[in-house]
Amino acid sequence: MTDEQTKQQEKIKEELNQNHGTTQYHKIPFSHLVYTDGINDLIEKCKCWWLISDLGIEISQDEKLQKPFLVMKIKVDLNEKTAQLTLREDDDEKPIYTKELNYTDFPLSDYEFYIIDKVFLLKSEY
Repeated sequence: MTDEQTKQQEKIKEELNQNHGTTQYHKIPFSHLVYTDGINDLIEKCKCWWLISDLGIEISQDEKLQKPFLVMKIKVDLNEKTAQLTLREDDDEKPIYTKELNYTDFPLSDYEFYIIDKVFLLKSEY
């Protein structure tokens, strides 16, 4: 990772950590889930509407993923532009869902957020 990529990632993460609480919830189409203003900020900064919409639909359609608390993690190989998504019921648990992405332009090498009672939210909003 270059110094520029590192600086860009630190800036994005720092800006996202400024989110505390939300003023409104945004509906994820074709799902029964919503997301906070912080997730909306993540979508705008990382250009990742696909991540939220795909996960929302996947969770809505798969009963085993409909848990009261989930940790979502994306781990990106910035050189290869590939990624792995995982959902776990807690930080120290094994993934209950894994998806390999053959291509992504997600700008962060890794990022986690929560899905609590059908609401996607940043850790800083918890």
